[in-house]
Amino acid sequence: MKPDYRKQSRIRDLHFLTADARVACNPRDREAAHRAHVEGIATENPLAVTCKKCLIVMRKAGKLRGAEGAK
Repeated sequence: MKPDYRKQSRIRDLHFLTADARVACNPRDREAAHRAHVEGIATENPLAVTCKKCLIVMRKAGKLRGAEGAK
């Protein structure tokens, strides 16, 4: 019997929500922000973000300057 890898739970990245209620890594897609909020993978806390694309956007915008020293 082969193991079913689809049944294993996958850890989801936490995405950053901007002031416009958009996902930082995909600001053009309103539906992405809604899905992230409904699925519980969106946060407004910059220290909790784990999405690599969101972190890059936040660094460019200067949102992580104060948070980098706290790590």
